[in-house]
Order: sequence, then C-alpha cells, then structure tokens
Amino acid sequence: MSSEATETQLPTTDDRKARLEELAEKGLWGQISAEMADLPAADIAEMISRFPEEEIPGLFKAVPEDLKPDVLSELPTDQAAALAAAIPAAAAADIVNEMAPDDAADVLGELDDKEVSSRIIEGLDDENAADVSRLMTYPEDSAGGIMTTDLVEVAPDATVRDALDAIAKGDEDDEHVYQVFVVDSARKLLGTVSIQELLRHKDEPDLSLSGILNEETHCVRSDADQQEVAELMAKYDLAVVPVVDADGCLLGRITHDDATDIIKEEAEEDILNLAGTSDEELGNVSAWRSCLYRLPWLFITLLGGMVTASIMSSFSAAFSFVIVIASFIPNVMGMGGNTGLQSSVLMIREIASGTGRRHSLGRLFRHELRTGALMGLICGTGIFLGAMAILAMTPAGRAGVQSLSEHAGIAVTCARMAVAGTAGIALFCAMTFAAGFGAVVPIVLDRLKIDTAVASGPFISVMDDISALLIYYGVSLAVFSRILAVGASA
Repeated sequence: MSSEATETQLPTTDDRKARLEELAEKGLWGQISAEMADLPAADIAEMISRFPEEEIPGLFKAVPEDLKPDVLSELPTDQAAALAAAIPAAAAADIVNEMAPDDAADVLGELDDKEVSSRIIEGLDDENAADVSRLMTYPEDSAGGIMTTDLVEVAPDATVRDALDAIAKGDEDDEHVYQVFVVDSARKLLGTVSIQELLRHKDEPDLSLSGILNEETHCVRSDADQQEVAELMAKYDLAVVPVVDADGCLLGRITHDDATDIIKEEAEEDILNLAGTSDEELGNVSAWRSCLYRLPWLFITLLGGMVTASIMSSFSAAFSFVIVIASFIPNVMGMGGNTGLQSSVLMIREIASGTGRRHSLGRLFRHELRTGALMGLICGTGIFLGAMAILAMTPAGRAGVQSLSEHAGIAVTCARMAVAGTAGIALFCAMTFAAGFGAVVPIVLDRLKIDTAVASGPFISVMDDISALLIYYGVSLAVFSRILAVGASA
C-alpha cells in the first residue's frame, strides 16, 4: 500500500455535517439520501443529532427507509422521541415496528404526549405492540426497563438441531444472539447453551441440550436497578444476562451494549451531581428550569458563605490588633476544600467499583485520615516557611508583625514565628479533618443507600470551608491568647 493511500483520511463527522448542510441549503434531498446510504446508522444519527431541532425531521425524511429504524434507535432518546412525535403516527409506527422492542419502548416512553404514543403503538404489529407496552410498564432505570424481549428459547428436550433451527428462524433485525435459553412449559429458566457450545456439537445434531446445559446462569430480577445489572455484567464479563420475574420465569435479556449505555449514563449522572445539577437539564430547557435545577446547591453554598462571614465577624474583635493573621485564611480554606474534595471523589470511585464496600468503615476512614495528615504535614511546613519569608520581606508583613510585637510585648522574631506557626498548624489540622470528613460522608451515605455523588461538590466544599475557618480561628486563639498572657506577665 502506498504512503499516499495510508495518509488518506476519511471525512470526519463535522465534514459530513458540513456537506449535508450544503446539500440541504440547495434542496438536494435526493443527493442527501444517496450520501447517507453508504454510512452506518450510528454515523448518520451522530450527524443529524448536531443539527438544530427544527431541521432534524427534514433530514430524517431523507434517510433511506431501510436505515430509519436503526437511525432512530441510535439517536439520543429525547431527540428520537421528538422526531417520532413530529412525523405522522402511521409513518412512525412503520419505523418503530422494525426497531428492537427495548429501543422502541425507550423512545415511546420519552414522549410527553401519551396520546401520540398510544396511536403509534396501535399501528404496531400485535406481537410488537404487546412487547413494547409491557416494557413501558417497567421503571426506565430497572432491568425490566432496559431489557429486550428478542431472544431464542427452547424446551429442555430440544436437540442441538432444534436450537440451531430456532436461531436460523429468528428475525434478521433482532439483536445478536449469544446463547439459547432453555425454559420449561411455564417459561421458568432452566439454563442456557452458548452459541459456541452449539457449534462445538454441530456434528451431533440429535444431542439433547440437557447434556450441555449450563445451569449456573447469572440472571437478574426485572425490578433490579440498572446499575446492579451493569456491575454484574462487568464482574463476570457477561455478554448477555437473562431477566426473570419473582418466580424465575424468563422475561427478556440484557446485552452488553445496554450495559455500556448504563455505565455511561450513570457516569454522566454522577458528574452532574458533583456539579450540583441534574441530567434533566440536558437538552433544550428554559433558563428558568435550569435555575431550578442548579439553585438548591447554590443556596447551600450561599448559606455556607454566610456562615463563614458570621464566623469571621465574630472573631474580628478578638484579632483587631493584628490583621496580618487574616492573610493566610484563603490558603487554609482553599487547601482544606481541595483535600476534602479529593478524598470524597476517590471514595466515591472506590464505592462505585465495589472496593469501598469490601472494607470496614473504620479502615477506609483511617487510611484517608493518615493520608490527609501526611499531606497536611508537608503543606503545613511549606506554608510556615512561605509565611516566614512573606512576613520578613514584604512591607505589609513587617508592619503587621511589628504591630503584634508591640501589642504583645514580645520580640519581632517571636511574633513572626507565631503568625507563621499558626498558619502551618491550622493548615495541618484543616487538611487532616477535611480528608477524614470527605471520606466518611460518602461511606455513610452509601450505607444509607443514598447516591454518594451528592456528597461531593458544593456540599463538601461548604463544610470544609466552615471547618477550616473554625480550625484556623481556634488555633489562632490558642496561640495568641498564650502569647498575650506571656507578654502581660512579662
């Protein structure tokens, strides 16, 4: 292959989007359809999802008919729902009818207008309508809400030939088949037989499946949370997991691509929670609704700021004689807040991966406390040395130390060391406390079955600011009250 060929790059999504925009402006819809015909459905969905909402129906109309079901499945659920509502119900039903039942249920369940949803369902085949309607009854974040009813099931007395024939008779639009489910007359799951196992015994077509049946099948209940499903599939490297009801009867299956979507969704939700907002804000929402999502955590931050201001005003009289000690408050508060945030984020990650649940609360807390103390010792020493230099080299620092020296009746060097030592000790204590606090809050919330992501972001920052300020003033009072007492006695 020539170097020129190897250096040739395929058009990017942005390049293709620009090309579609150019063709759309010229009204060349037939050419747009031809351009899309050679592209995978995922690429088409990615391209048109970047267009303004009002332009998407026109572009979707140009999508080749055989690709429309797959493109609608690949679009973000909110865009797919808006698109389904924007086209005639009969046309939407024809498209949805070719989609996997779980994807169809996701799209129709997102529709705000239930009348439109009902009309589309009425236009589906009887079997598809029943499957989609049943799937829509499950909570969207449960195993039942994300499963598909597309599967291959056989009786326990079936042979290898029967299983392979059942796979061959499946709809070509069904999701990939990884295994055959063996169920009894009541549809109770007895076990599974993988495709690999069937192919291994293809020369024994009359072999009963009972001889190669895997009875130790990992399965989930339909009411299980989707995060539990993803964790199970990741733990055991499962390509598919069956979904059963309370009696063990087979309802559907969840495939690895669904688990990938779950992990992505949960990660996005946690990131938004860390920022003090919600995934409901994604998409086109009004500024007012955005405010409603964000304001609760901002009010907590505002309240925390008022508390810190109150603390500072309460102590201002006690330290009116030396303003210089206030210079290091931002350092102590900032370092404490960052330490607490680091600790909480790491602990949330440990809990999410399962590691945090395998150890005792005391062990995890002690580890973070030791880490915080070590970091506090290093940073406390650093701020002590830095403060000594600042107080000796800057005019404001020298004036502040001189004022303290005269007020307390101590040497200038002692006054300088007192201020620098206060900053160093306070930083050590603040970082140690913040590390422990940032670790214990996610652990406690996890034990209480509360989303640990809410333990970070604004909540941890506010609490660490308040604690750092209290620690700083507490150390300052302890140090300077002692100095003043010594100065008075002298």
